[in-house]
Amino acid sequence: MTPAQAVASLDRHLARHGADVVLRRVQPGGPVDVTVRAHVRGYTPHELTGSVVMGDTKAIISPTQIIAAGWSGASTDGTDARVPVRGDKLVIAGRLRNIEAAAPIYMAGELVRIELQVRG
Repeated sequence: MTPAQAVASLDRHLARHGADVVLRRVQPGGPVDVTVRAHVRGYTPHELTGSVVMGDTKAIISPTQIIAAGWSGASTDGTDARVPVRGDKLVIAGRLRNIEAAAPIYMAGELVRIELQVRG
C-alpha cells in the first residue's frame, strides 16, 4: 500500500463513519480553523495510563483537509507544522476541547494519519 492509498482509504472511512470537527490553532491575530472529518471515541479502561485519564477522547483525523486548507502555518522548530500540538483545540459537537497530545503516523516519509488525545 502506498501513502496515497493509505490516506485515500482513511478518507473514505471517515467520510462514511466520521463526524465533522473543527481543528483550531490559536495564533497572534486570531484563531485559524479548519473543518476535518474525525473518528471520535472515548478511551477504554485498559487504555487509561499515566497521561490518558477518564474523560479523555481519542480522535483520528486525516491530513487531507489540513493540507488543503493550508492550516498548518509555519514551524520554527523543525517539527511538522501540519500536526496539531498541545494547546491547539478541537471542537467536537460544539464543545471546545484541548489537544493534549498528537501522534502523527508516517508511511514512506508521508503523513498519512494523526491520532489526537483531547480533554475537556
